Amino acid sequence: MNVNARMPVPTQDPIVSIPLVTPFDSAERVDHDAMAANVERWLKTPASGFLVGSQTGEEWSLSEEEKLAVAATVKQNLDERRFLLGGIDCPTVTETLRRAEAFANVGAEVVRIRFPREAEVTEEYFRQVLPRCPVPVLLMHQCAPARFGMAADPAASPEVLAGVVDMDNVFGYVTDHDVRFEAQVRRCISQERRFWICNGSLILHGTLIGCNGTTTAFANIWPAGLDRLLRQGMAGNYDDARATQEVIQQLDALVLPYRAAGIKLALRLMGFEGMHARSPVVDVPADVIRRVEDLLRSIGLLADSLPS
Repeated sequence: MNVNARMPVPTQDPIVSIPLVTPFDSAERVDHDAMAANVERWLKTPASGFLVGSQTGEEWSLSEEEKLAVAATVKQNLDERRFLLGGIDCPTVTETLRRAEAFANVGAEVVRIRFPREAEVTEEYFRQVLPRCPVPVLLMHQCAPARFGMAADPAASPEVLAGVVDMDNVFGYVTDHDVRFEAQVRRCISQERRFWICNGSLILHGTLIGCNGTTTAFANIWPAGLDRLLRQGMAGNYDDARATQEVIQQLDALVLPYRAAGIKLALRLMGFEGMHARSPVVDVPADVIRRVEDLLRSIGLLADSLPS
């Protein structure tokens, strides 16, 4: 595939986007062959968005060159129904636009940009970035991404955030974990805007406040489960969805304290390739590994014979 070819971004909701883990070999080098093999597996799921450059992908342990090379590998292996997103977390207009251009040059259809950490500059930052960005922008309201599963202080008031969401060239908005706060944001923005929940444990809660998609670390593990939950929640079929939400919450609680290493543990048990992490890494205790394995098997995500 031509990495510069633009795939159409899906227009039908819900959308499940995977903030991809980065595969490394035993020497901690990016393993592009493993990434290609893993993408092939994810293409058999309902996931349609593939995000390179996130906390789940160990973005701060990757150079810019490595991130762009990973994005190019992912793009080369996507089919015509999936789209590539490039993740950017940068407080300056000039550097944000440079990174957006670089992701667009390797074929990204969308860039995901985190809100600045200073509320007083939020509107001006996006007034300068959005009109000049070469592709649409997914806005990420998670100002402390390393705090997996926990809400940070809001980037700005609901009114200010909503005003940015309603600007031109915005693809959509991803919440933080404070559902009460995000419900206020949802009430302030145009209903036709995409509004995604940020965490697998909050899918049904998100649909109650109007969410119609997700990008979450858990999407690496079970995108089909998240897709089903979103559809059930958006249709109001909460009784049918509770059992699935419960097992996702249990898995989420086990793996998220270990951040990317926890997600990679689950994926390694499922047979994904390159599931090393760059050091230093907090080891996952043996009892947690056993519980993760049991939960994965209970929902049919493990083969009868696990990889050694």
